[in-house]
Amino acid sequence: MSCPQSEKGVSSATRGLPPIFDLLWKTLPLGILVRSLLEWLLDEQTLERLAEQAAPEQYTRELTISTLVKLMIQVATGDRASVHAAYQADVTSPTPEVTVSYQAVYSKLGRMNPALGEELVRFSATRVGELMAGLEKLPEPLAGYHTRVVDGNVLTGTDHRLGALRDWKPACLPGKSLVVYEVATGLVTDLVLCEDAYTQERALVGGLLTRLSVGDLLLMDRNFCTTRAVFGVASALAFFIVRQHKANLPWKPAGRWQCCGATATGTLRERPVLVTDPESGQTLLLRQVELCLFKKTREGERVIRLLTNLPAEVTAMQVAEVYRDRWTVEKHFQFLTDELHCEQGGLGRPRAALFAFAMALVAGNALAVVRAALRTAHGAEAEAMVSGHYLADEVKADYRTLMKLAPPPQWVPFRGLPPSVMVSLLTDLAREVRLGALKKHPRGPKKPRSGKRTRGRNHKHRSTARLVREYREQEPC
Repeated sequence: MSCPQSEKGVSSATRGLPPIFDLLWKTLPLGILVRSLLEWLLDEQTLERLAEQAAPEQYTRELTISTLVKLMIQVATGDRASVHAAYQADVTSPTPEVTVSYQAVYSKLGRMNPALGEELVRFSATRVGELMAGLEKLPEPLAGYHTRVVDGNVLTGTDHRLGALRDWKPACLPGKSLVVYEVATGLVTDLVLCEDAYTQERALVGGLLTRLSVGDLLLMDRNFCTTRAVFGVASALAFFIVRQHKANLPWKPAGRWQCCGATATGTLRERPVLVTDPESGQTLLLRQVELCLFKKTREGERVIRLLTNLPAEVTAMQVAEVYRDRWTVEKHFQFLTDELHCEQGGLGRPRAALFAFAMALVAGNALAVVRAALRTAHGAEAEAMVSGHYLADEVKADYRTLMKLAPPPQWVPFRGLPPSVMVSLLTDLAREVRLGALKKHPRGPKKPRSGKRTRGRNHKHRSTARLVREYREQEPC
């Protein structure tokens, strides 16, 4: 398929596709962007091959892996509110793909090997990375380094539907994940899943170290300031910036402090330190960057210390500024929770909940490509003002409409398209998106309170209407 200039009555974006897309591409561009991308990314043959590689013990009879993935993607994109809603919509459609009971669907979800979810996320990042090469990315926080953020996430408590959970009042947590997030592309490139929610994040980092590349720069919080993580990253010829933990990593000064100027938040200084692995006796010379804050953090801390193995050419100022990008992964987690429904309360079985989380990450990677296409078509400044909430909401509305107007067989032509053709298609579709309807409206700074909230300590709730009326009566004229 090629994308030549538009001919009369035929758009270049839909040339060679079924006629239905020539009618819909101007009215539902975002939905077509996401749906075509998912069809290009995860077809049946690819999914079955990945399942054989990552989870060979998972057998298929009537309910295939591809069918489960499609159900979960519908939940992640917001097309359906829950797994049961997606199941019910499928079995009542003219051409149902699910031919088993909903109990069988939930049962198989509860047996999904976490390794399959991990592999699907890694594959999606690698595959869409071919598209990102032809689209406009955000600049790397530190030129010459592939910056990634490592962070853990505990899935929220689920409904107490399982027999083992019914007698317990506290929240029951279905698992934990460790995620690697690329700052420049917005993609989640690696994932480690664990069914035990009490597992320490640092215990999961070993799986990531074997997949590092030369020149990677990892941003990590203090939980990962361990000998295993620090020496593991260094042995892979990669780099890190990690917030220093007080006790986890043995170290001693190897030089004097040197002043390095000031940032908007505090003053900087640095010195060399020598860290030691107690088990092997191996040593590593690192840089210790100290930021003395003008204002205390919420935890009451005044000093933040960072450790890094970056060369001296990277200044302490750059180290401190780059580390601030670690918070982008927290925003991504919030987006996954609020807009992509990565935490399903009805999925109490740990493996089912973890698989749903992985499918939300796949959907998030697809939306990262959509944002890159918008950036290419409209410019970086215009894309920066696109609200993630409005984007996901528009995709949700378009997606369900497309599923009715263009059934699955209509999407088959998107499979196997060369990446260059897919990039042209996505860019042409992105030009039809009205960014004004997706514009974010950031709020102004919060008004500071005069002091702590002290009134009504003995009451659980108050009437807002009464409080407003009393407040107005007390106001001076």
